[in-house]
Amino acid sequence: MNRHTSPNGEAPRKIRTLRRGDRGREVVDLQTRLQALGYDLGNRGIDEVFGPRTELAVKAFQQRAGILADGMAGPATYWELVESGYRPGGRLLYLRQPPFRGADVMDLQKMLNDLGFNPGAVNGVFDGRTERAAKEFQRNAGLPVDGHVDGEMFKVLRTYATQTLGTHPLPDKHGGYFTQDLFSGTLVVDAARGGRDTGYAAPGPPGLSEADLNLSVAMELAQILPAREVLLTRSDDVEVSNADRAYLANTAGANMVVSIDHAHHQTPTASGTASFYFERLGYQAHRGRMAAAYVQRGVSRALGTGDIGEFGRSYDILRETNIPAVVLEPLHLTNPADLRLASDPYYPATVAEAVAGALELYAGRDAAFIAL
Repeated sequence: MNRHTSPNGEAPRKIRTLRRGDRGREVVDLQTRLQALGYDLGNRGIDEVFGPRTELAVKAFQQRAGILADGMAGPATYWELVESGYRPGGRLLYLRQPPFRGADVMDLQKMLNDLGFNPGAVNGVFDGRTERAAKEFQRNAGLPVDGHVDGEMFKVLRTYATQTLGTHPLPDKHGGYFTQDLFSGTLVVDAARGGRDTGYAAPGPPGLSEADLNLSVAMELAQILPAREVLLTRSDDVEVSNADRAYLANTAGANMVVSIDHAHHQTPTASGTASFYFERLGYQAHRGRMAAAYVQRGVSRALGTGDIGEFGRSYDILRETNIPAVVLEPLHLTNPADLRLASDPYYPATVAEAVAGALELYAGRDAAFIAL
């Protein structure tokens, strides 16, 4: 699944993945953006050649952005570069659809949060909560209350923000747990991929595809979660956009999103379970991270797979939802041993039971579970 949208929220245009040895105008564009962000391209600078120094710069940027640091500039890296190029005051920000995205929005959210005006997640997306926080600041600062953020408002924000010295904590820091009952409201279960996006399909038999397996696990999980209400982002083999998945979660007033995906890798030896939570440019969703830790331990133990760990990422389903979210990759379909597990008819139920049990332990704050 393409987990990233453009900075303006639109479906990404086709972007060729650039790697060492490539040449041309696309490499010039890549090098220009890297250099503008302060990354060293070596003595040759912008030379149209994707050489070792450009690869090192790409890796350094990827590590900073919290995306896979493979040194190749694909769509995710490109859109992160574009977003990072926006500077506070360089454009007028306001609530719209698709929303503005970028480093300037993230700076705005950080300053608003530091001043005690809660913009929600510091995710670089100008959503309704960011607009409300901006209006509340404008009201308190004696500025026109229109929710529009320009260079002048950034100047006023900086004046106040530099005096606070970071006294207001980022939201979502209640020890990584919910203050209310996790299951008292709605939970959203997301089956990643679907429709034309089948993901990796293992050679048959059994011929399992990521999309089908994701849906099987998600539907099992939706039946056994002890929540007041459980919503599925899809219940059939249909294509659902990243924006629509996030919209469902945000408008449902849900407490959490659990997204089921399966991994594949060009190296068949890659195996094991991994989980992901939202993290981007220094901001971390603490409840998402804690929930991911519980889910990660529960599923890897239930399946007997390698515990790869939980990692911060900026995937759309994590970033675009304004509630804690976890992406689970139970195993790698390209690994023979993992594929045998996935081929077991009881596999979807096993994963679902492990996720539900882990979330119950998380809701009960059983810290001993993840400490073992």
